[in-house]
Amino acid sequence: MHDPLTIVVVGLGRIGWQFHFKESFRSNAFELTAVVDPLQDRVDEAVAESGCRGYLANNDMLRQESPDVIVLATPTTLHETQTVQAIEHGSHVILEKPMTTSVDSADRMIACAREHDRRIFVYQPHRLAPDTATVKSIIDSGKLGRIFSIKRSVFRFRRRNDWQSLKKNGGGMLNNYGAHYIDQLLYLAGHPALTDIRCRLWAAATQGDADDVVRAWLTTDEGLLLDLEINQASAHSLTGWHICGELGTVVEVDGGFHLKHYLPSEADPLNIVEGAAPGRSYDNQDRLPWREETIPVGGDALDFYANIHDVLTDNAEPYIPIEQTMELMRVMEACREDAQF
Repeated sequence: MHDPLTIVVVGLGRIGWQFHFKESFRSNAFELTAVVDPLQDRVDEAVAESGCRGYLANNDMLRQESPDVIVLATPTTLHETQTVQAIEHGSHVILEKPMTTSVDSADRMIACAREHDRRIFVYQPHRLAPDTATVKSIIDSGKLGRIFSIKRSVFRFRRRNDWQSLKKNGGGMLNNYGAHYIDQLLYLAGHPALTDIRCRLWAAATQGDADDVVRAWLTTDEGLLLDLEINQASAHSLTGWHICGELGTVVEVDGGFHLKHYLPSEADPLNIVEGAAPGRSYDNQDRLPWREETIPVGGDALDFYANIHDVLTDNAEPYIPIEQTMELMRVMEACREDAQF
């Protein structure tokens, strides 16, 4: 591996602290040189743990530091301004999802990066997670036959009242969780062309005005339905994954996935019977020879930071190409436009 790249983390909130700070500090691919946060106690904690330098303002950091990479784990509404500042400063940028507030904003950010020969990376961890790899392996196995529906769901009841519960801050579950799960669905579908996008948004249990219930239906040019439900106002839960193919179904179970399918070669032939139902019954006595198995989720998540180092030093392919992030931004914007929320 090449020498470590220098990196600064801006924003020490939940994801900035739990992932970006700790990952960049422990990674052999990076040297954490500084952190930025407007709260002194957060800065002091990071400095004490890592020995890096600390700043209360982004502009102060930019006057003193020249890192290879700047991580922006800041509110979405700040992303465009801070990304342009970082790129013009000479740094590559890692962004928390969603990339920014609109497609036009994302276009301006990418144009700036290309003008200055810098790279933008957006952290989409669900695509890199072991459960995604497991689902993809099941789909790729062909056991389900032609897939016609992939449903991704998350349920809980949460009366949210933090900054992400407010529209003015770019809050809401379409931005917060939708950026993860829509990216996951597009990835599993092979990033197909979409012929129809429908979406409905509600503010139900939230104490703010941003959406906390999302239903989105994305139809591909091959007729595959990508069905998303994010429900933060449900006191009961359903399975997180429900994938249907012509030969069977897979659902999420504790610790893995339960696959139920059949082989056409093992099924009795079945012919169409027109006219009156024999014996006035619609039970055609078709008993499929189901095969069932539980497939555990195993392995580790792909190393996002190591991949970025390899992209910047060895011209490797990024796990999450910016073109696919732009596709995600376009889909999310189409969802907002259809929902008219």
